[in-house]
Amino acid sequence: MTDTPIASSFLGTRGYLAPEMIQRYDYTKSVDAWALGVIIFVLLCGCLPFDDDCQVIPNSPDLRSKFTLRFPRWAKDLSPSAKDLLNHLLHIDPRKRYSAEQAMNHPWVRGTTASKDSLLQSPGRLKPSPGGKHGKSSQATKDAVSALVANRAIANAQLANSYRSPVRHVRKTSI
Repeated sequence: MTDTPIASSFLGTRGYLAPEMIQRYDYTKSVDAWALGVIIFVLLCGCLPFDDDCQVIPNSPDLRSKFTLRFPRWAKDLSPSAKDLLNHLLHIDPRKRYSAEQAMNHPWVRGTTASKDSLLQSPGRLKPSPGGKHGKSSQATKDAVSALVANRAIANAQLANSYRSPVRHVRKTSI
């Protein structure tokens, strides 16, 4: 990835922040590739790739162990090509992390590693219908897929929240 321009301030959800941001180091646009990797991981596995409940900013020796990519057991059928893309997008070293262009050209994204009998092994294998029956357009197909992905994300979030202990919010009043 290109090392310029560099930024140092941030705002975001901890689970999506790259290690260099959590450590409050200067960072480049490689943090966007990291966030993309987190999003892809969530869509494929149904959970965040790393614990985001850490209140302490890990130091360099602990950083590698905190950000070691582990796949949940229910993702055992995830293709090696998808795992390879995630390993490149979620690389701890921002200089070795994939760029957006590299990710777009990855075999999993392009669909070149997916078997012909499985449309779900790569987004490159998904093709919008030319009109479908009932006169639905390819835009309707895209909208249906988007709704499906959104519903899956909502269901995963609700499931994750059901396992967490309830948090009580106390409103402070002024005197």
